[in-house]
Amino acid sequence: MELNCIIVEDDPLFRIILKRNVEKQSVLNFIGAAENGREAIKLVNEKSVDLVFLDIGLPDMTGFDVIDRAEDLDPGKVIIISGSKEDGIKAFDYGVTDYIVKPFEEERFNEAIGRFVRDVGRSKKSVSFVDRMIEKSLEYIYTRQIRDFEPLSFRNAKLGYIYPMVTANFDFEREDQVPKILDIAVEEGFLTSEYYDSFYTCNHCSNSYLHFRESCPNCHSTNIESEDQIHHFSCAYMGPRSDFEKSQGSRDLVCPKCDKTLTHIGVDYDKPSEIFECNQCNEMFQDPLVKAKCRNCNSDIKVENLVKKRLMSYQLTSLGKDAAKGQVAVDVGELDTMLDVIDKAYFKHTLAKEIERKKEADFESAIASIYLENISELYDQLGEQRSNNLVRELYEVVLNEVNRSDEIIFKNMVTLWLLITESDLRQADAITGKVIKRIKELLDDNNPNFTLKISKNLQPVETGKSADEQLSQLDMGKD
Repeated sequence: MELNCIIVEDDPLFRIILKRNVEKQSVLNFIGAAENGREAIKLVNEKSVDLVFLDIGLPDMTGFDVIDRAEDLDPGKVIIISGSKEDGIKAFDYGVTDYIVKPFEEERFNEAIGRFVRDVGRSKKSVSFVDRMIEKSLEYIYTRQIRDFEPLSFRNAKLGYIYPMVTANFDFEREDQVPKILDIAVEEGFLTSEYYDSFYTCNHCSNSYLHFRESCPNCHSTNIESEDQIHHFSCAYMGPRSDFEKSQGSRDLVCPKCDKTLTHIGVDYDKPSEIFECNQCNEMFQDPLVKAKCRNCNSDIKVENLVKKRLMSYQLTSLGKDAAKGQVAVDVGELDTMLDVIDKAYFKHTLAKEIERKKEADFESAIASIYLENISELYDQLGEQRSNNLVRELYEVVLNEVNRSDEIIFKNMVTLWLLITESDLRQADAITGKVIKRIKELLDDNNPNFTLKISKNLQPVETGKSADEQLSQLDMGKD
């Protein structure tokens, strides 16, 4: 593999130094140099360029201007060579391969080339987005010599924080995935982590921009007012302050029960609590319902249903340094997508094998579909992450109720499929009944204000029909 490269540098002496370093790399083919941005753009647009060594401070424009204006210049093909560390964050936000500060050691230059060559090689293969983000994070921390990679407070970010360089690779709706990816890097041994901060987010969209309000527990209106609750010692009367105000504007407080004037708080009366009144439905109450209004998706959420987030700072390990230098490959795959729990293709494949097995032996098996009819209402309250956690918990509960030879899978978030092997319909119905009972018990214990509605369908496994046909038939009818 031979890569065509150009040098964009206005300092004649440093151009010579760079060229000498390039010529020592057998994989690089030097095809030209530019002294300013205009010449650089012309070179990039006219030649087949695989790699650009780009200075930031050019006479006519910045290196970033060159990246913006050159039609065929992918930032991933750029290694910034700069005399200052100040533009490092911006450079990585642009997506450049590396950022080298002048003057540099030959070893540092070789690391940058090794990383670029590795990336070119891997780009020809299938590399997951998560792998690439972990690589970028490790490279950024290593090249910037960052001891603690901490989140930065940023008002317009989804979580209210950003991780430099990494968050820039995500659109607003997906910014909350960044901590998950960095935590995967911790699990794989590339990073260690320490607690930094915690806060609460919307359970629907994971946004941290929330307005907390007190509301009426009866009608949920936020149009409520509070006043002190007054307790008169001598006659034991207790009521709202307005009951004790004899006339509007008067500062005197007179007990409506015994008609005595109250003198000193703590002597003849006290204020044990507040009482609230709803201006919408006139409900009187002492404990308002605290809710959070998400300013992103407009959801109105009970505070107990908000999702707690923990942010960490990260430190590079020896393995992480090796990965940053291209000596160790990052290969962790994609983020968890619930495929281990929701996998129709796997269940269909297993059913097809059971059909073939039945053709060879005389036994009965059954398939069942359990439909959680109204569970979407609960999902709306819980939000995506807690809903996923609930599905996993339901999956584990059901797994404990079936035999090891049986198969269970969620077809989707509301439908559960069971393959009950070597059992007739009567036996399969009993197993399905136990499963439904356990599902209801779990939801009743954790969500007392929610009543689950369940329907099911049960049918024998037939050798004369395909797996697709039998699964379609299974979903057509539910008791």
